[in-house]
Amino acid sequence: MLVQVLLAFALQSAAASAAPGEPPSEIVVQGTRVGKMQIRDFVKAVTEVPFDGQVGRFVKAACPSSMGLTPAQNARVAERMREVAAAAGIRLAPAPCTPNVFVVVTADKKAAIEAIDGQFPVYFGDMSSKQVKALASSPEPAVAWQVRGLSSADGEQLEKPAGSTTYRLQGTFNPSRIRAVTKPTFDASVVVVDVKAAAGLTTTELADYAVMRTFAATDPDRVLRTGAPTILGVLGQPDDKPLPLTLAYWDLGLLRALYSTDNAYYARYQRGEMEEVVKEELERPGKSDEPK
Repeated sequence: MLVQVLLAFALQSAAASAAPGEPPSEIVVQGTRVGKMQIRDFVKAVTEVPFDGQVGRFVKAACPSSMGLTPAQNARVAERMREVAAAAGIRLAPAPCTPNVFVVVTADKKAAIEAIDGQFPVYFGDMSSKQVKALASSPEPAVAWQVRGLSSADGEQLEKPAGSTTYRLQGTFNPSRIRAVTKPTFDASVVVVDVKAAAGLTTTELADYAVMRTFAATDPDRVLRTGAPTILGVLGQPDDKPLPLTLAYWDLGLLRALYSTDNAYYARYQRGEMEEVVKEELERPGKSDEPK
């Protein structure tokens, strides 16, 4: 099983705790003025697909799993991911469940990815061997990817007939210039984190980072260039640099926007709706329903 392969590498790092303590896990607000252009840049950075493309996300119920830390820490990471996902409106499978969202903390990121590719290449979906090698050799402190599928615009998961490379679509839905007949989905999502980069983080920080890498196809460097507060810059920072304690309202607002808007619409239309949701979230008073 994939879980057994991942555990073989993750357990190499179990003694190197990435979570020495637990501060309060409230979502914090970073002190910045919210501007329309910054919101637009932030949403576009997280949904970087062509204007006539579509933004992927989970449609089937998600089941987070963590490995590579102590059993208690792994359980807390998965629990925290479920808390944030629930607050963001992401559908979750009741626990216990078969994992399809994997957080792997390991001392050998390259070897873990190569092991998955060697024994379970299906977990790289339609990625080319060149793309998989690029993941394995990446110098970044963490790499993430999604196994992508396709559903009808009405949410019916599509399957490929045996021996075929194309999906079979049934139904009577008519496309328009703003909405397609299908939408991209995530069948599974994986983030592999270098244990040295995770050292010193709390399980809350690690889980919140993992949420933003697995439930959305984010590129941390691209998102950080927008200047918006985000948990995505938490890995591999100098010891003297202040770090966010949790994901920011910007992060949670983005997830809520992604999962509350219809990704059957082409990206240029969905992004407009997402910008409005993010703006409303950032301006919403109280925020009493955030994960604690």
